[in-house]
Amino acid sequence: MQMGEDSGMNHRTPWQCCFTFILLALLGCSKPPIFHITARSDHPAINKPYKIFLRGQELGTVTGSGTFEFDAEGRKGDTFGETQPEDIEARLLWTCGWVKTDYSLYLAQPDEIERAKTEHRPVRANMNISYSPPGLDWVNIFVDNRGGPPQTVSIGELQEQVPAGTTQRIMLPHSDGCDKAKDVRLNGEIVAPVDPHKTLLIDITHSHCYREEWSGYGFDDAGHGKTIYQPKTFQFLATNPDFFMEPLPGSVVTSGNSTTRTVLKDIACPKNAH
Repeated sequence: MQMGEDSGMNHRTPWQCCFTFILLALLGCSKPPIFHITARSDHPAINKPYKIFLRGQELGTVTGSGTFEFDAEGRKGDTFGETQPEDIEARLLWTCGWVKTDYSLYLAQPDEIERAKTEHRPVRANMNISYSPPGLDWVNIFVDNRGGPPQTVSIGELQEQVPAGTTQRIMLPHSDGCDKAKDVRLNGEIVAPVDPHKTLLIDITHSHCYREEWSGYGFDDAGHGKTIYQPKTFQFLATNPDFFMEPLPGSVVTSGNSTTRTVLKDIACPKNAH
């Protein structure tokens, strides 16, 4: 009798077995969502390139105000935080090569996940890439290219262009990590070692003389320094002027009551300059 009761409790009809199989099949078919992502820079004015990687494979590049679209598989879950992909990387070009940078993912619309499920399409999302370089020092470089052709000034993998016949102040970042980032180069050739504490002056024709001038703001003061920088291909300045070969501003915004701004300008070379 007891055996009969146990047998009755464990017995399942063919309909019940079929229902269980269908339920398991439906649960097993639940797939993670596919995201259609539009990547863009958080700082388009910087105009730096960013590379997009998915599972370690390079997909494309975002530069300036441009965008790049790609698909990525998400994860199982009910909320955006649970389902968003985790195998995406954004990298920016730095002194020693491409390094990871931060990014944020946002849904195109607040109810985008449910809408995408209903319409049986990928979930639309936006990827905003941040300009988040590693720790660095800024290197200040003055280039006098009057009388010279176009120039390329670089530190490691980063470079700036100086048009022919122009003067330009350049700020390039520097961070340790490789030998090629230890020097400032002009058109690929080493000019001087990197020194983030001193301004480097490069005179392409090595034929000009310079002197520092200053102007006070909030108090009546103006003048010029005694040091005259004689013609050289390159040299480090004794100070770090705010401007190079341009007029000092008529006014400045400052947190204090007064401040000073300085500029390096060219002057007529003394007769014994050469």
